[in-house]
Amino acid sequence: MVKPFDKCPVCGGELVEKEVEKILRGGVDTAVIKVQAEVCLHCGERLYSEETVSRFEEIRANLR
Repeated sequence: MVKPFDKCPVCGGELVEKEVEKILRGGVDTAVIKVQAEVCLHCGERLYSEETVSRFEEIRANLR
């Protein structure tokens, strides 16, 4: 897999791949899912793959 960023685009810090929890809200519903993300060790910025972002959108569309 080719990483789109070698360093954090926000602060230039080192990125590591981690499993993180993402909270998705829609209307009164909330979903919490675990996904892989590149996380900056310096500022905590999370970078998600396009596939993961598409999954977030699908889940949000089903929340009411």
